Amino acid sequence: MINLKTDNFEIDNIDTILFDKDGTFIDLHYFWGKMTEMRVLEIIKRFNLKEDLFSVLCLKLGYDTLNGKMLKDGITAMYSRPVIIEIFCKDLNNLGVSITEFQIEEVFDEVSKTFYENMSEYTKPIEDAINFIKLVKSKGIKTGIVTSDATESTLLTLKHFHWERLFDVVIGRESTKETKESGIPVKLALEKLQSNPKFTVMIGDAPMDYLAAKNGGVARTILAATGQIDEETLSQTSQYTVSSLDEISIC
Repeated sequence: MINLKTDNFEIDNIDTILFDKDGTFIDLHYFWGKMTEMRVLEIIKRFNLKEDLFSVLCLKLGYDTLNGKMLKDGITAMYSRPVIIEIFCKDLNNLGVSITEFQIEEVFDEVSKTFYENMSEYTKPIEDAINFIKLVKSKGIKTGIVTSDATESTLLTLKHFHWERLFDVVIGRESTKETKESGIPVKLALEKLQSNPKFTVMIGDAPMDYLAAKNGGVARTILAATGQIDEETLSQTSQYTVSSLDEISIC
């Protein structure tokens, strides 16, 4: 067991930590910004749309091309993939684009395949988070990833950076039929780890991670302002917030 301490809070008796991926230990803006651009370009190409829709459609997906930042209140920050596709489909339909959710999913899948073939170009670690995870593992703590991203792509990321030994289990989008915020993926991770939610902490960067943990039976979630949302806003969701994981001491 370990205790997690900052100047503002202490969480005792932890033997398991579940981590979100993007925005928590992977640079979300760089990763999802490029993914969003590729998705929009493919939709423009496939449906013969005007090129000047590029920045508009990126914004609909929550990416500000002008500033190179994912928006804290954009749909990519707020929702899981099925909901993102549903909302984006309605936005496209409102713009006069005849497209279905199934067609958008096809585009997303095709782009993902190309994206992950060149993943090393678009993936940057959040070094403070990786150092924290390495320290946690050195203490013998059980660790897992619960992400809305695909399991395969997550495993590719771990392999690329030689992080396979840092995590005991990976729960991705296709691991269950339920969305991340339903709590079912968290419950599955706990089951595979044979962990008690009472001694577990979730670490993420967005309210979705808090919901995922709460609905999965995990009462304590640390939210780090390393993704799209600032610490002040995150503090409205969780009493445990940090600007970076290097603020947390392990004892």
